[in-house]
Amino acid sequence: MTNDKTKIALVTGSSRGLGKNTALALVKKGVDVIVTYRSSEAEANSVVFAIAELGGKA
Repeated sequence: MTNDKTKIALVTGSSRGLGKNTALALVKKGVDVIVTYRSSEAEANSVVFAIAELGGKA
């Protein structure tokens, strides 16, 4: 059995504004992020790309 300490956060509204900033800050601390959005898939995809560029997982 492994001792997996992976941290995952669900950040609602993470496609822009405060949610986006929160998601990016968490990724910088080594947390994997689940990105959600209400109306703009393009903005959400942009955040996912930014997370990947930081070496994170979304």
